[in-house]
Amino acid sequence: MPTFSYKAKQGPDKTVDGEISAESRQAAIARLERTGLSPFSLQELAGGKKEKARSRGRVRGRDITVFTRQLAGLMRAGVPILRALSTIQQQTENSTLQAAIMEVSGAVRDGRTLSESLARHPRLFPELYVSMVRAGESAGMLDEILMRLAEARESDDELQSRVIGAIAYPALVLSVGVLSVFVILTFFLPRIMHLFDGMNQVLPIPTRLVLYVSGVFSHYWAVLVMGAGLLMLLARRQLKSEAGRLALDTSLLKLPVIGNFARDTDVVRFARTLSLLVKAGISVDRALALSANTLANRRLRAAVQAAAAETVRQGATIADGFKRRSEIPEFVTNMVAVGEESGHLDEALSEVASFYQRELDRDLRLVTTLLEPLLILLVGAVVGFIIFAMLLPIFQIGQTVR
Repeated sequence: MPTFSYKAKQGPDKTVDGEISAESRQAAIARLERTGLSPFSLQELAGGKKEKARSRGRVRGRDITVFTRQLAGLMRAGVPILRALSTIQQQTENSTLQAAIMEVSGAVRDGRTLSESLARHPRLFPELYVSMVRAGESAGMLDEILMRLAEARESDDELQSRVIGAIAYPALVLSVGVLSVFVILTFFLPRIMHLFDGMNQVLPIPTRLVLYVSGVFSHYWAVLVMGAGLLMLLARRQLKSEAGRLALDTSLLKLPVIGNFARDTDVVRFARTLSLLVKAGISVDRALALSANTLANRRLRAAVQAAAAETVRQGATIADGFKRRSEIPEFVTNMVAVGEESGHLDEALSEVASFYQRELDRDLRLVTTLLEPLLILLVGAVVGFIIFAMLLPIFQIGQTVR
C-alpha cells in the first residue's frame, strides 16, 4: 500500500504534517478529511523518499483552461466552491496543478476569497486571471465570469496554435534549405573541384563564383559556424533587453505581410481581452493596463500604455488616447469611439476582435498558400543555380568539340 507524506491545516492557524498509508491519493485525502484535517500538500513516498519528479510536473496553459471550465461548470450546477475544488483536484492528473488546487482549497476553507487564494500562485494564475475572478466575486456572477474566462483562454489557445502551425512549415522548409545548401557547398563540391583543374579554358563566371564560395566554406566552415553561433547569441542577448526587443518589434510592424500578421494577432488578443474585462465591470484604466500586457509586440504595448496614462487617467476617452498613437489601427480607434458613445464598448471591442480575426484568417491563408511555395522555389533556385554552374563548363566543352 502506498505511503504519502502530507501537510494539512488543523483549524484556522495550526499546520500539521506526517505520513499516511492509503490505496490511492484520493483515498489518502478522504482519510485526512475524515479526521478533521485539510490537506494542502500530498506527496507519495517511494523507498522512503519523496517522488519529486512526479510532484513537479509542468503545468500547461491548457491545464489551467480545463480547470477553469470545470470549475465554472460545477459552480453553475450549484456545487459549493469547496466541493467543486475538491472534485477537480481528485480528477486532475497533473500533480503540480493538483497540489496547487489543494492549497487554493485550503486557503478558501480558511476564509480567503477564491481570487486571494489564486493570487498566491502567480505562475499558474496571472494577474489578469485573478482580476477577472475578483470581478466575478464582486458582481456575484463568478460562474459566468469563469465560463467567459475559459472561452477566452480557449480562443487564445486556438489562435496561438493556428499561428504556430502557419509559421512552422515555412520555417522548417527554410531551415532544411539553408542546411542543404551549406552541406553541398562545404562537403560535396570540394570533392569534384579537381575535375576543372585540367581545363584549358576560362571557367564561366557562375562556375567561378560557386567554386570560390565553396572554397571559402570548405576551408573556414568551422569559423563560419562559430561566427553564426556567436551572432545568434548576441542577437538573443540583445532581444532580452527592452530596447532591443522594442527596436525589433518596431521594425516588424513595418514589414509588408509579416507586419500585418503580427499586428492582427495582437489586436485580436487585445480587443478580446479588453472586451471581457469591460464586460466584467473592471474599471477602464485597470482593464487597459491588464489587456496591454497581452500584447506581444512591445511597440503596440507601449502605445496602449501611453494612451492609458495620457488620457484615460486624466478623464479623457479611450478613443482620444488611441488617436494620438499612430501604431494603433484607425479602425480600432473608430470602433472604440462608437462603443463609448453608444455605451456598448464591450460589444464594439468584440466586433473589433471579429474583424481582425477575419483579417488574420486571410493572412494565414496567404502564408500557407503563397509563402510555402515561394520558399520551396527559392531553395530550389539556389540548388539549381549550383548545379547549373557545375554543368556549364561541360556544356562549353561539348560545343567546342563540335
